[in-house]
Formats: sequence, structure tokens, C-alpha cells
Amino acid sequence: MDQQHKSELEKMAQQLHRPVMSFKDFKHVSEQNMNWLNQQLEQTIQLENQRINKSLFQMPFFLRFLFKNKK
Repeated sequence: MDQQHKSELEKMAQQLHRPVMSFKDFKHVSEQNMNWLNQQLEQTIQLENQRINKSLFQMPFFLRFLFKNKK
């Protein structure tokens, strides 16, 4: 994969982080590159889910003292 083509793919992978995107930009992508982009999308979704779950299920402040590491 040449450098210019690789940078185009990386730009498209960065678009996966945006909530709105156009799929017509992806019609010229090869199957191998589409698989790579799909992996990037899966990783992005997993990271976002972890981030959201971490913020949603934080321990209430009044219970934190019960779970502090005692040395």
C-alpha cells in the first residue's frame, strides 16, 4: 500500500469517530482495506462503550471508603 493511499485510509478511519459520515466515500475501497476499516470501527465502538460504561457505573462517593485499598 503506497503512502498516499495509506494516509487516505487513515483519514477515513478517523471519520469513524464522527457521528455522521457519508458511505459514498467508501465505495472505491478494496475488500482488504474495508476489513481494516471495519476493525478500526469495532475498536472505536469498544472503546466508546468502555468509556460510557465507566462513567455510567461509577461507584457513589459515599460507598468509596468501603472499597479503598487498606495498606
